[in-house]
Amino acid sequence: MSESPGSSTVDGAKERDSGVDSAGKTIDLESVLPYLGIAVCYLVTVLGGLALADEAAAMGLLLFENPDDVGNVGVFAALVVGFTIVFVAAVRYDRGMDLIRLFLVIAFGGLVAAAVVLATGFGSVFTENPMLAGLPSSPLSVAITLGTALVLWVYPEWYVLDVVAVVAGAAAIAMLGISFGPLPIVVLLVVWAAYDAYSVYVSGHMKDVAAGAGSMKVPMVFVVPTARGYSLRESGLGLGLEDEDENEDEDAENETDIENPATEDDPTPDRGEQPAMILGLGDALIPGMLAVSAGHFLEGAPTILSTLNANAPALGALAGGVVGLGALVVVLHRFEGAHAGLPPLNAGVLGGYLLGAVVAGIPITTAIGL
Repeated sequence: MSESPGSSTVDGAKERDSGVDSAGKTIDLESVLPYLGIAVCYLVTVLGGLALADEAAAMGLLLFENPDDVGNVGVFAALVVGFTIVFVAAVRYDRGMDLIRLFLVIAFGGLVAAAVVLATGFGSVFTENPMLAGLPSSPLSVAITLGTALVLWVYPEWYVLDVVAVVAGAAAIAMLGISFGPLPIVVLLVVWAAYDAYSVYVSGHMKDVAAGAGSMKVPMVFVVPTARGYSLRESGLGLGLEDEDENEDEDAENETDIENPATEDDPTPDRGEQPAMILGLGDALIPGMLAVSAGHFLEGAPTILSTLNANAPALGALAGGVVGLGALVVVLHRFEGAHAGLPPLNAGVLGGYLLGAVVAGIPITTAIGL
């Protein structure tokens, strides 16, 4: 489940009975692989954003003219929430789904084209106007955009979506990270963690977003199968959320078929087991922005990894994200269902960032942007 490009949640499967032995000590590797796959998608996306940030800054791919303006958080929030309202309405009333899917596959195609430009220098994107920043401006970039969109449209398998999400997410992290100074991005992480928790545990509208992502099959989430032979094209995300607002008795048989797909190797899967685990793309975008911002704006901290333009605060944010992801995995392992990803992730990222600032000799007030 995810909200692009903002907050998101994770949905985990129940552990298989064969995952733990009678003593509770032996864990089946197959039950661990989905968690590892999610972690890899997260890390590669954030690392990609760090690697592309220098080139994005050199090209002037700023989405806001004044990165230090806290008001940018309000603009960002308004855009994301506005899109979410339209998206949720389309899902609930089953109107305009194909149009929204077309918009999304083209948008992700544009981000892939931007990533290619930043990584290789081939093609070009608009850089002068913040309203157009990152959009393709050459025949090659347009071709990459349309080609990616076509692949997503005709063959939306889970691994295709994962590759596009990683590449597009890296470009988005690079551009967003250099567009938010320390204070705005700290405010954004705190506000968006609260919004993520509200959207999952209170309003529940993130479930509609997840249902839409499943039916549209767009790279708004990282998808890692928990069962062999799983196909996103044939089965959808199978979260058991699409029919939640319908009559429970009327849909019980359909929900069982979706949530507990039988395979040749496991014809009677555990009830409640999901065929795939997901992590919203926003769970990589929002925390990853702080790592990029730290490397770009905290000039007083010496660079440690030049290839990533990463100083101690940036590496601290990256490490903190890993810790936050680990905490999220523990929650997923212990509690079945959908959970807000950004509260533990953002807490870990902020903690690691501030610790890295202290190590680099940067005052906390400077790191926060005060």
